[in-house]
Amino acid sequence: MKIKFIFIRNFGLLLFLSLYSCTETEIITSGLEGVIYKGPINPLEIIGQDNNLPFEALFHVYTLKRNQFIKSFSSNLEGRYKVLLNPGTYKIIADGTAPIMQPEFQIKEVTVNFDEIIVQDLYFDTGIR
Repeated sequence: MKIKFIFIRNFGLLLFLSLYSCTETEIITSGLEGVIYKGPINPLEIIGQDNNLPFEALFHVYTLKRNQFIKSFSSNLEGRYKVLLNPGTYKIIADGTAPIMQPEFQIKEVTVNFDEIIVQDLYFDTGIR
């Protein structure tokens, strides 16, 4: 009898917690997507040839005004990225391991609108001259 009571109590608690956690989940339907480029890749620009390359790296998102960390995301080998964010104004900073010049100073400001995925390509400087 005692085992049955414990099982029912634990099952009830587990059910309550799982239902409670489901009601607290926020669905984010806005954010950014695009391609991240680094450049220049050659010291001399060749006419008709793109001097930027897509690259894979880790990036961090902060609120613009309060500098509060929101989340990290990565671009893939083709430079493609997608990050879901609540509406607002943010800054994106490449991780210190990114193959670009002084990533901590290359701040990209972005604005996210309500219920919209904005296509925005981002360009970062390699320092090659």
